[in-house]
Amino acid sequence: MKLTHFRDLIAVVQTGSLRAGSRLLGIAQPVITRSIRELEHELGTALLERHSKGVALTPAGERFVRRIEAVQAEIRRAREEVSQWSGDASGEVSIALSPIACMTLMPSAISAFNKRHPNAVVKITQSLFPPIESRLADGLLDLWIGPIDKESVSQRFSVEHLMSHNRRIAARNNHPLHSARNLTDLTDAKWVRPSLDQRSAETDLEAEFEQFGIPAPNVIIHSHSMLVTILTVANTDLLTVLPEQMFRLMPIKQYCVPLEFIPALPSPPICMLHRQGLPLTPLAENLGDLIRKAAYNYELGVLRK
Repeated sequence: MKLTHFRDLIAVVQTGSLRAGSRLLGIAQPVITRSIRELEHELGTALLERHSKGVALTPAGERFVRRIEAVQAEIRRAREEVSQWSGDASGEVSIALSPIACMTLMPSAISAFNKRHPNAVVKITQSLFPPIESRLADGLLDLWIGPIDKESVSQRFSVEHLMSHNRRIAARNNHPLHSARNLTDLTDAKWVRPSLDQRSAETDLEAEFEQFGIPAPNVIIHSHSMLVTILTVANTDLLTVLPEQMFRLMPIKQYCVPLEFIPALPSPPICMLHRQGLPLTPLAENLGDLIRKAAYNYELGVLRK
């Protein structure tokens, strides 16, 4: 089993066909076909299903590709780490951030990183933690940044607190409940539930209501889009919960505003996660430092206000 076998299979999977994979790698199609057949013969099972429009992974192929993607990521990381320690500022960093981390921390960190390392490539994914947990564990991502309860995180990951994170109950301008003083005043309201943060945090609102012996919020719309959430609230009498930082960073007050007399709701802090036990490459560590600096500056700016 050779690394070229892994390279050829991944190229075909990424492009969707043997012909496109051969073009991507700049090698003849019969060569890439023979490479994959050798790999399937050695494994004793088919990895690809051929059809008229291209290829698709078999169940065994899906599991195998996930493993070899991690192997390739480790090899790339090892090569780049040695090169970077020798003074080469090129290479690749892959990170994922939750929506609120994208808004608060990413802009200044990426700007500073690009100025320091203009030849480096940064791959950015916007995601909550559960969908990318396996990718982070397998080494396909260097860092994840977002709100999370540290107690819920597997010991496979190192968790570093970056900054606090609160949420506000929000409504459209001139909402009938704009002057509400407490959660009891919101008992009859209907809600939009946004999926903007860690899934476990979405039950915090119910817990707040439960503390006061109030029925759980009546959620009639579930939204996976910040834009959909804001536009829905702006055009209805529905309430929602949004990260407090959004009202400082985005011009959304023409669409919705926090209920000013109801205090912010606590939420898990924004943290930075990476795999436990393996060091980051110099480039990834440098980007991590800039994200830490962005978090420090953000909290400092909030305190000064």
